[in-house]
Amino acid sequence: MTGTLATCRVLLVDDEQILRSLLALVLRRTGRYEVVGEAGDGLEALDLASEHAPDLVLLDLSMPRMDGLEALPHIRRMLPDTHVIVLSGFTATGAADAAHRAGAHAYLEKGLDPNALMAAIDETVARPA
Repeated sequence: MTGTLATCRVLLVDDEQILRSLLALVLRRTGRYEVVGEAGDGLEALDLASEHAPDLVLLDLSMPRMDGLEALPHIRRMLPDTHVIVLSGFTATGAADAAHRAGAHAYLEKGLDPNALMAAIDETVARPA
């Protein structure tokens, strides 16, 4: 995301459609984020990341076919300037460490208040990838 007027292009990756829809709604309401794709698993995420080259990927860990920890290093190699935030239902203990080792810029637990979620996302994308 370059400059203050730029829109951050986002890929949402979670196997739960309702969560993707809610995240898309929250992101779009800010006017700063454009959801360019939604994936239900890591394999689909890799295809969409390659196709859309998003500025930000919000990535779940637990998904069918290819989980987030498997997809994360591929995304980081493919798109080194893309921020990746893991948004997971797992508590932040060992899962957060594994996500950071795999290249995540941040680890957020699902269930955050929308304002806290947006503040954490804004803070992450403001830093260099």
